[in-house]
Amino acid sequence: MQIIPNAIATATAFALVGAVSCASAAAISWSPGPSFGGPNGHQGILTNGTLVEAIDLGATGSAIGTTITVDPAGLNLRFTRVDSPFFTTPFADSGFGTPNNIGDAGWRAIIDTAEYSVSDVTAPTFLSGLTVGSTYQIQFFSGRSYPGLEGRLLQYGDGQGNFSPTVSMGQNVFTSMVGTFVANASTQAIVFDENTNLPTLNAYVLREIPAIPEPGSGLLMLAGLAAAGLFVQRCRVRSAEPGRQQA
Repeated sequence: MQIIPNAIATATAFALVGAVSCASAAAISWSPGPSFGGPNGHQGILTNGTLVEAIDLGATGSAIGTTITVDPAGLNLRFTRVDSPFFTTPFADSGFGTPNNIGDAGWRAIIDTAEYSVSDVTAPTFLSGLTVGSTYQIQFFSGRSYPGLEGRLLQYGDGQGNFSPTVSMGQNVFTSMVGTFVANASTQAIVFDENTNLPTLNAYVLREIPAIPEPGSGLLMLAGLAAAGLFVQRCRVRSAEPGRQQA
């Protein structure tokens, strides 16, 4: 890691703040996550890092603002139920049957509800309250139990043109999608792009995770350690030369 004098570091920090003040979205790296269906579907919820929020979409009426706890004796993860302002219609999906039954009661209640829109969703402030420079992991859960959705494909985007692999919305397909990004503003845009213009979302979990090492930083550290070792070795050799006094 390069060490920058305090004055330069301070000036650099102010410059970076100015540069990102008008930014609305950071680039997100996407990868398919664990399955979240079946009797042990709740074990597909990632738990690394520090929890920021766990959100269940599709709540209505008095259920808005209440919480559901998943796996109280294990994960003990509490989801807040919301009616998302970014989607138009909440709905309930109560068709989970054998062998795809969701085992944990709390997780089933969360996956039973979702929201959809009649057109693709671009939400410039889908995530808020972020800390600039912190690394975050967002895990999205979208899945259905009823038939007739074969051929529907959903992608998540970051507003910068980076889209996730497609997620099938076919019956009993429960594949989560994971995005990782370094916040460049207090908000983060998310795009929901579905090939029939009917994007859906059941729930999501946002976590703050350790910073991702910059490419080459490990090699630089090893080079520094090697140089330090060589310096020490040379000092030992010189101190052992005839005629040199020991300190």
